Amino acid sequence: MRIDPSLEAAWLDLHRRSKILWLLFFGIIPGMALLSYLLNDPLLQGAPFLVIALAWMGAIAWAGSRMASFACPRCSRAFFENWYFFKPLRQNCAHCSLARWAKEMPPPAATGS
Repeated sequence: MRIDPSLEAAWLDLHRRSKILWLLFFGIIPGMALLSYLLNDPLLQGAPFLVIALAWMGAIAWAGSRMASFACPRCSRAFFENWYFFKPLRQNCAHCSLARWAKEMPPPAATGS
């Protein structure tokens, strides 16, 4: 089975966005400790922990917003969020239920109202 090129590009973009978010999220403790240690002497003051923490949290917020804005390849709406909640571990699109990492583009599921 051959992967649809548009899906492959979309999933590669999602993988990059996800990797950046999780690296920033799980690297906060060692990253902040290392930066505080390295910047303590050049800035000639106590560890600039607050500034580093705020900058790191801003980076996490930026990466999270990039991941939250990932558009579903099928419906072009936000894959991970519906009108009230962002779920970064979601396995299906919040709107059209396209499976994450799908290799081919199935037709949208019919919704009965």
